[in-house]
Amino acid sequence: MNTSVSQRRLELSQTPFAVWLGLGLLATAFCYLCILPLFRPRGDFLWGYYRLKDLLLGMPVALATLFAAAVLVSPSKYRWPLLLRLTSVFVSVVAVIFLCDIVYAFILYRPDFWLDQAHIPRAYSAPDSELGFVRKSGVYWRGDIPEMNRSIEYRTDEHGFRNPDGVKRADIVFIGDSFTEAGQVSDEQSFARLVASASGLTSVNLGRGVYGPQQELIVLKRYGLAYQPRVVVWQLFEGNDLTDADIFAGWKKDPNQTPPFRERYFNHSFLAQWLSRTRLKERVPLVTLRQRDGTSQRIPLRYRYDPSQPEDLPIGTAETLQAIEEGRRLCESRGIKLVILFVPTMVRVMEPDISFDRVEDQLRYLPEGVPGDKKDFSGRTEEFCVQMGCAFVDAFAAFRQAAASDNRGLFIPGDEHLDIRGHEVIAQSMVNWLRSRNIMNPPTGAAR
Repeated sequence: MNTSVSQRRLELSQTPFAVWLGLGLLATAFCYLCILPLFRPRGDFLWGYYRLKDLLLGMPVALATLFAAAVLVSPSKYRWPLLLRLTSVFVSVVAVIFLCDIVYAFILYRPDFWLDQAHIPRAYSAPDSELGFVRKSGVYWRGDIPEMNRSIEYRTDEHGFRNPDGVKRADIVFIGDSFTEAGQVSDEQSFARLVASASGLTSVNLGRGVYGPQQELIVLKRYGLAYQPRVVVWQLFEGNDLTDADIFAGWKKDPNQTPPFRERYFNHSFLAQWLSRTRLKERVPLVTLRQRDGTSQRIPLRYRYDPSQPEDLPIGTAETLQAIEEGRRLCESRGIKLVILFVPTMVRVMEPDISFDRVEDQLRYLPEGVPGDKKDFSGRTEEFCVQMGCAFVDAFAAFRQAAASDNRGLFIPGDEHLDIRGHEVIAQSMVNWLRSRNIMNPPTGAAR
C-alpha cells in the first residue's frame, strides 16, 4: 500500500511542467466560466448568474478539466490509452452538441422578427408580409390566469380573431391590441361583447395582441370594412402603442431584416431555448396598492405612464396620427362613424392608492407631467381628433371614478390588462357614447 502511494507520488513529481501548466490553465478557465459567476453574477441565464457564452464555453472546459485530471491521477501505464479514449469521447461529445446546436439555430429554426421579438407562440401564429404576423384560424386553448385563479377558453374564427365562425355582418367593429382581444377574460366578459349586449347591436372583435396602430389600420382595411359596420371603435393603449408604432415603422423599412450571425446564434441556440425559463426577467418595481376594504397588496408594475412619449417617439407618434387620419377618411367615405377609444395605464388610474418604495421608481413610472405647453399621448391624440372631427373617448375619468368607489377588479395585478370590472367600465363608456349619438338600436330589417 505504502509502495503504491509512494510510486504514485513519484509519477506525479515526474510529470512534465507543461502538463501541470495546461491543467492549471484549464482549471483557471473552469473557475472563471463556471465558479466565479456564482459569486459575481454577470448574465441573464440560470437566474442571472451566467451569460450564454459562459455556458457554451464552460461545458467543454469543465469536461476537459475533468478528463485531464482523471488522466493525470491515473497510473502512468494507463495514461496514454485513457487519454486517447477520453479525448475521443470529449471531441465526439462536444462536436455533436455544437453541431446539433448550429443545425437547430441556422437550419431548423426559422427566425422571424415578429414571432421572435414578441415571443409569440408559433403554434398559434404565422408570418404575414403585410401585418408582420397573424393568428391562425381555428385556434383553441384553455389557459390559466394565475393572478385571478381562473381559467379562460380562447377560440379564433376563420380570420384568426376571437369571434364565432361565420360572422358576416356587424353593427360595430372593434379594432385594437390585446386590450380589445381580451385574452384574460372570457369572450362574454370582453367589452366588445358587453357593448353589443347592452346596446342591442351586433359586434365583431378584431383585436390582436402586439399590434400597433398601423397594423390595426391594415386590419380595418383587410377585414373590418367587409362587415359593413355602422361604427368602428379603435382602441389605443397609453402604455406601449407609440412604441409599437415605432417598431412597425422600422420593420416596414426592412421587412426581411435578419440579425447578424453571432446574434442569431446566441438568440436561437437550442441551449438558449432550453434555458429560456431560467432567464432573468427585467427588474420591475414593487409597489403597495391600497384597496377600499382597508387591505393592501404588493404588486409589480409593468407599464409606466410616460407623458413625454410623443416627444421621445416622434416617428411612432406621426405614424399613429397618420393611421388615424387614414382610418377616418376610409370610414367617412362609407358613412361609418369612427371613435377612438383611449385606455389609460393602471399606474395612472391607481395613482391615489399606490405607494412607491423608491423615489427613482416613482419618477420613472409616474412622473409629474408634461412641461410647458406639450401634451401627453392622450392629449395629443384628442387634439388631433378634434381637428379632424373624429370622436374621441378617453376612459381615464371613468376608471378614476370607478376606482374611487372600489379599485378591485379593474386591472389584473402584475399583468395590468383589464379585469372583469375594467371591461365593464369601458363598455359603459362606449354605451354612453352610442346613446349620445342615437346609435343604440339597429335599423329595422338590418342583417344580423
